[in-house]
Amino acid sequence: MIIRTLVRIISRLWGRLMIQVDENVKVLTNQAGEPIRFSWRNGNYKVTSRPERWYSRRPWWLEARRAQRGIGSGVLEVEMWRLSAVKGVSSPSEFELLHSQADDGWQLVRVCG
Repeated sequence: MIIRTLVRIISRLWGRLMIQVDENVKVLTNQAGEPIRFSWRNGNYKVTSRPERWYSRRPWWLEARRAQRGIGSGVLEVEMWRLSAVKGVSSPSEFELLHSQADDGWQLVRVCG
């Protein structure tokens, strides 16, 4: 199976490069549901800061022509996490993860570093 990866530069943030990634990742959470580790591109990352959570609208316009009639806003919202993490002994980088509560899937949205 060939996995296509879309990596595009979207902006500069505080003098660092922000890269749009949009790849599935495996995430390990603590009892509170906060990410503590994740795997991406054959690397294991350890979260080094307390993750910040917020909610955002998923890009439904990319998935369907319109939302189904009668569905609530909860179906359109996704849980987002911003965190610092390290791979091995490298310097920490900033990551944004998307958590789909509908299927418990995780996606790495952006990397800043």
